[in-house]
Amino acid sequence: ARHAEPAKRLCNKDPFTLKSGSYLKQLFPNGKFLFMIRDGRASVHSIITRKVTITGFDLKSYRQCLQKWNTAITAMNEQCKELGPNHCLPVYYEQLVLHPEKWMRKILQFLNLPWDDAVLHHEQQINKKGGVSLSKVERSSDQVIKPINLDALSKWVGHIPQDVVDDMADVAPMLAHFGYDPHGNPPNYGKPDQFVLDNTNDIKEHDDEWEEIADRVKKLSKKDTMPRAGAKDNINDFDQ
Repeated sequence: ARHAEPAKRLCNKDPFTLKSGSYLKQLFPNGKFLFMIRDGRASVHSIITRKVTITGFDLKSYRQCLQKWNTAITAMNEQCKELGPNHCLPVYYEQLVLHPEKWMRKILQFLNLPWDDAVLHHEQQINKKGGVSLSKVERSSDQVIKPINLDALSKWVGHIPQDVVDDMADVAPMLAHFGYDPHGNPPNYGKPDQFVLDNTNDIKEHDDEWEEIADRVKKLSKKDTMPRAGAKDNINDFDQ
């Protein structure tokens, strides 16, 4: 696919890959899956605000998108359990952000990879040889250029219609299954590591500078083409 430099391991980050986990295990018996679990309210808010077109999702309806998220996460959870702990590791997005070293050590151990402090400073590897290659048109690139921070965790708060907030436990019961409080507005995900808090404060204090860095990094990006899913980030396999 030539998405990056040749590597010893293939990494596929398609969000719905795990829905076919059992089948893919037959094709790649040594393959491993990271089941990234995120608060569905944050996931849906990101999909709607970034206008990510996914088959079956009505981007004008938080209620319908949350119901679709609930269906998808249920299927992926079942696949992860079927694959077993040697092939599938659940990772909570919020905990990865709050405690990156703890969780990156777990992830690398699961993948049988050696520890490297560089995984805690991805922003220093942007567009470098063997590092992180960004697309100028990828909608999350403005986030990736920044160090690990807390800004994305609660962006959804205050944006979901009140009737959906009131019915949240019934609209998306998998929230409670994964330990999220469906009535938590704002949520309490836990206390962050100090260096994550320091990163967050630095970004807030120097917001204009970070915006300039983002623009400069995008201009230097080697990837001028659209993401694999196309100009509207279409994802077509949700209901398959």
